Amino acid sequence: MTLVTRSSFNGKGESNVGKKMMKLKKDVYINDAGKVAEAKHGEMPKGWAKGKLIGVAGTEVSDAQVKEWGIGTKAKAPAENKGK
Repeated sequence: MTLVTRSSFNGKGESNVGKKMMKLKKDVYINDAGKVAEAKHGEMPKGWAKGKLIGVAGTEVSDAQVKEWGIGTKAKAPAENKGK
């Protein structure tokens, strides 16, 4: 049996239990072949003529999305504000 509380869901009806957010260090692009690569902000990955921007540096994305893109080792969890 699973206990579900109101705090287990966000306002959109989606479960947020076990979700971890990661902050992207670089921009993330995908090309026509489906290959995902990272590059510095405002630049295309080396050797690419064109690609679609799917994640901007500094954006928080879920750990599941990072794993799907295959860039899991290059993203880090955002630091908590300990001043509060």
